[in-house]
Amino acid sequence: MGFDSLANTSQLVMRNAQWLESDTMLLVGMPADNLASTLIEEGVASTVTGLTRDYAVYRRLKTSWERQNQLNLTFAPVLSVETEQRFDGVILFLQKSKPLMDYWLKMLVPVLTEDACVWLVGENGEGIKSWRKRLKNTFASVRNLDNARHCGLLEGASPESVEAFDWQKGFSEFEVSVQTKKLGISSLPGVFSHGRLDVGTEVLLETLDRVPAGKIMDFGCGAGVISAYLAAQAPDNHYTLVDCDALALASSERTMEQLGIKQFQTIASDGLSDVKGTFDLIVSNPPFHQGVKTHYAVTEQFLAESAQRLNKGGELRIVANSFLRYEPIIMKAFGHCKTLVTRNGFSIYQAI
Repeated sequence: MGFDSLANTSQLVMRNAQWLESDTMLLVGMPADNLASTLIEEGVASTVTGLTRDYAVYRRLKTSWERQNQLNLTFAPVLSVETEQRFDGVILFLQKSKPLMDYWLKMLVPVLTEDACVWLVGENGEGIKSWRKRLKNTFASVRNLDNARHCGLLEGASPESVEAFDWQKGFSEFEVSVQTKKLGISSLPGVFSHGRLDVGTEVLLETLDRVPAGKIMDFGCGAGVISAYLAAQAPDNHYTLVDCDALALASSERTMEQLGIKQFQTIASDGLSDVKGTFDLIVSNPPFHQGVKTHYAVTEQFLAESAQRLNKGGELRIVANSFLRYEPIIMKAFGHCKTLVTRNGFSIYQAI
């Protein structure tokens, strides 16, 4: 069977299928390809459970996974705390964030059977080679299985220690001070600007001294910094926090709840795919990275659609690296675009 339709990392997995046979297989952070069904069809795994933090991946895979009884797909920041299932094989796909990888490894160790293996696969450009040494922090046995298609496949077995995993201990709490306000923010590993206020968002917040009444959407909400800042000024508004990352949504929920903000909802969405209704303000520090690759399509689509998602007189306000060519897209959607501030390599764009 040909595996050309699979991502390079998944092709490397199937190239080593004879080493990966498992009754209960877990995939974590996988790409949006047909690897899971291929593992079943080729007899590599009897059942496959999938965990993805990426709603775009979940949205693309959901229907095909639901067709097969042996497949079970979850969109979540971590494995369910209720899970009592144990896995004798885990394929973990390398993520950009090392703190997230360490966090997920802590999650995985308690759900392994005694003789289970964790196989870590990733592209050379993502730094897979450095992980052979790093995996030794978790496993007594680490070996390099294969290198091909600009990717590497590592195996870890015999965990050094097994500790109960409390996913909430992964939150970092930090304080954001902008103007006269001090806000407590919570973020999980892997969330954009984890544990600190990024420069772009800080520049944006300094322009948000007047908050319109009504419904506000925070697109690419991350840890909820922007919504928290706005809600501190206008607590009676309703806030919709949108992100494709399950870790970000969990972080935003905790941020808003700990600040006592009542009128908010979080929505998992691929761009604006799952967002309903219109708004009086759409505010964003929009994402333009996926893994280590630069990726603009989701933000460009969001900007093109944003005028249709605003009530009459509603406002779009975003921050972006000054080198990104978002101004013409906003101009096309709104007929105008105003640059409010350019500072520290970032520009704040406004359209009404």
